[in-house]
Amino acid sequence: MANHPGSAANARVHHFKLVLLGDTAVGKSCLVVRFVRDEFFEFQEPTIG
Repeated sequence: MANHPGSAANARVHHFKLVLLGDTAVGKSCLVVRFVRDEFFEFQEPTIG
């Protein structure tokens, strides 16, 4: 494949939506924070909502 000037500007951006389902207190929020922020908190306040 040849590199053409401006080809990076033509790159497609893909957007995804992800739904996490599961029982309470299993780490759904921690999993999201781990992948989005590259952080992991072993002890986190429970998410309400």
